[in-house]
Amino acid sequence: MIGSHHIIVETKKIKYEFEIKRNITVIRGDSATGKTTLIDLLSQFARFQGRTGVKVESDVPCVVYSDGLIAWQEAIKSVSDSIIFIDEDYGFIKTKEFASVIKNTSNYYVLITRDYLKCLPYSVNEVYGIRNSGKYNFPQRVYNEFYPLYDDVENKKISAKCLIVEDSKSGYQFYSVAVPDISCISADGNSNIYKKLLSLDTKDGCYVIADGAAFGAFIDKILQLRDMGYKIGLILPESFEWLILKSKVVDINDLQKILETPEDYIDSRIYFSWERFFTELLEKGTSGSIAEYHKDELSQYYLEGKNREAILNTVKLFLEE
Repeated sequence: MIGSHHIIVETKKIKYEFEIKRNITVIRGDSATGKTTLIDLLSQFARFQGRTGVKVESDVPCVVYSDGLIAWQEAIKSVSDSIIFIDEDYGFIKTKEFASVIKNTSNYYVLITRDYLKCLPYSVNEVYGIRNSGKYNFPQRVYNEFYPLYDDVENKKISAKCLIVEDSKSGYQFYSVAVPDISCISADGNSNIYKKLLSLDTKDGCYVIADGAAFGAFIDKILQLRDMGYKIGLILPESFEWLILKSKVVDINDLQKILETPEDYIDSRIYFSWERFFTELLEKGTSGSIAEYHKDELSQYYLEGKNREAILNTVKLFLEE
């Protein structure tokens, strides 16, 4: 499945309206914030087709997982081209097996949980809370909308003497050359950034650059360190490959359109994470050219002159106040 899907769930007393545009969306929040109510309304609609006063508007089916006569694995595999909502009561969403089962399916998944799903590559931009927007006056009607939990966290400017890069390949190679005045350290994976920060003296400041497309499960622990007084700046583009594409140092057909609405091009059956899509787009788009991109060894094309500066300037966009 591809594309952005606008969904409205409503009764006479309450209305939810939101967009789902990636294969994995996470809804977080404490009790009484409307998460379970949303699931209940969708379940009622599925069972009674609106005879209870619930209306659902969506261009694709909205399916709520619930216990049944077959195992959850088979239940999920039996659904296609749908948005599957799974409530926090089901602990299997935290397992590697769940990640394996939903990978390469044609569905989108909305997961309601207070846990951090470390086995899933979900974006910091697709972690939401639910709030009352105030569009209607209580008690006539309550209007609920999703709001991004991590909308502005990466924009904090700091002075820093250290830079932690998620990967150990092309991204690390670039920053090691492009920012020689800062000590560049590879964390060798998203999950290792927190431990790497704990091992450093961060009183002089440290920037973290990670793939935002798969950092949703790890960002909270980094923000907790910041709250404890660690001097940390976060830069979270979709991926290093996305930065290169965004910097306009390569010429690829329809690139601007793709970057404006990537959800219209990224098929959930093929790409478990948007990072993989941007990597493939860059590799195929530059194959055989002077700008040929390889993740294991970065071409000098990206490390010198105006190309290096263009990529750095794109990174700096994340630091603007």
